[in-house]
Amino acid sequence: MAKKIFLKKIKNTLLEQRKNLLLSINQTLREDVDMDGDEVDEIQGILIFDLTNKFNTRTKDKIFQINEALSRIDNNTYGMCEDCGDEIAEKRLLFNPHFTTCISCAEEREMEKQ
Repeated sequence: MAKKIFLKKIKNTLLEQRKNLLLSINQTLREDVDMDGDEVDEIQGILIFDLTNKFNTRTKDKIFQINEALSRIDNNTYGMCEDCGDEIAEKRLLFNPHFTTCISCAEEREMEKQ
């Protein structure tokens, strides 16, 4: 029963995060970047446009992670480490519901990168 309550809480958190991210993308898409004017206005416009694109890319990546986590919840695989198959600690998932590995496997991945 506790697991169902936990999963429901996580799912609601993920759905709320996705909704907010989609709203932020819609808001940034509606903003016009003014590149008319002198050279400084054009440079500022290009910088704003570039930053907006980077923000949208990160936001889309985050939405992808949320959708993947929601899919794992629906498939009853949420909270299972994709490397070793052990359960990921609820405390870890509450911190970041997108985590796909337990702490031990995450540490191993970090060691392999070095």
